[in-house]
Amino acid sequence: MKDSNARTLTKNFSALAVLQAMRYLIPFIVLPYVTPIIGVEHFGEIAVAYAIALIFQTFVKFSFDFIGARDIARNREDMEKVSDIVSTILCARIILYILAFTLLSCIVLIVPQFREIWLLILISVATAFFSMHVSEWFFQGMEKMEHITIVNVISRVVYLALIFLFIKEREDYILYPLFNLFGFVLAAVYSISMMTMKYKCRLHIPSWEKILGSFKTGKDLFVNQVCMSFCVNLPNILLGIVSGSAAAGLYDAAGRLHNVGKHSVDVLNRTFFPFLSRHLDKHTGYRRINFVFSLLLAVLLFVLAPFLIRLLYSEEFLPAITLLRILAVSVFFIGISSAYGVNYLLLVGQEKLLRNITLIVTLLGVVLFTVLTFLFGAIGAAVAVVILNAGFAMSYFVASRHCVEQ
Repeated sequence: MKDSNARTLTKNFSALAVLQAMRYLIPFIVLPYVTPIIGVEHFGEIAVAYAIALIFQTFVKFSFDFIGARDIARNREDMEKVSDIVSTILCARIILYILAFTLLSCIVLIVPQFREIWLLILISVATAFFSMHVSEWFFQGMEKMEHITIVNVISRVVYLALIFLFIKEREDYILYPLFNLFGFVLAAVYSISMMTMKYKCRLHIPSWEKILGSFKTGKDLFVNQVCMSFCVNLPNILLGIVSGSAAAGLYDAAGRLHNVGKHSVDVLNRTFFPFLSRHLDKHTGYRRINFVFSLLLAVLLFVLAPFLIRLLYSEEFLPAITLLRILAVSVFFIGISSAYGVNYLLLVGQEKLLRNITLIVTLLGVVLFTVLTFLFGAIGAAVAVVILNAGFAMSYFVASRHCVEQ
């Protein structure tokens, strides 16, 4: 790579790494303090509400995080075009939010387990709304991730301080997600300010044709993202319904650490995504880095599982050690999926192929999740995650090889 490209990639990888580190370091500082206070039951309720909100968030995000980052990366010298892209995406998301919130409200009213935690779900959904308006995809496309890292660090520190100052009794559990919401509100306000003031991005209401066009452009990748989100969050929701909040809490405890590995791989992929959009011939080098990185993370999580669970959680969370070791295996498969999926098939214009593969594997995965969760509880859910991610990895690899041969 040219020196300028190497510097840009290094700079953005560092910014994303700090961003993800803060997102996970702060909760892991908080968890040893919070979990003994609120208990595994309330922790499980929060996990179920958050899982529901993440599926809701994926629907509202549509596929604009990838489409937006790609289009901005290709047009970043033309701020009029960038302004049009940003305005279209923001308006489209507001429309989707209204539709999704209406649907979710009906589901909460119908499902008794969800009615009992309606306030937690409402807070989590509001958090999802503001987190989307942090607009990381804009700064990713501009390859200026350091700006969004700064505000996220500040908002997370404020969140940390509020936790230690105000959560003192079990009844204070509602403050745990509420303070998280407050941090994302701060980050969203800062993000919009940076886009409009520093980068002179002029927000406006686009034509209805442009909004509909954005849905058409991203529809195939949207199916892919919804399926992925559904697979990630389905275990918590199923466990909350089938096995109770305690089982969901144990799974979420392991899942949070598993997500550190998963999102660390994501940092690498997001760093290279705008670069590969312009230099797909560098994919082989990126792929090698990805494989080594994801394998290393999987091994570390597996080996350190007992230490991490004991460090971060109370004694009642010790069964999560086995869950984390099972989930750790999937981190390597996630790396393979990323390298051959979004970071290849999308960039070579194979959105429909990517969508079809993801849809088929997800449908099989839903059956797998349901059966294994009912039969074996949290252990079954963790095993299903590994099998599902292996299925994605193999399918994307075969599809990408087919595209190369053509």
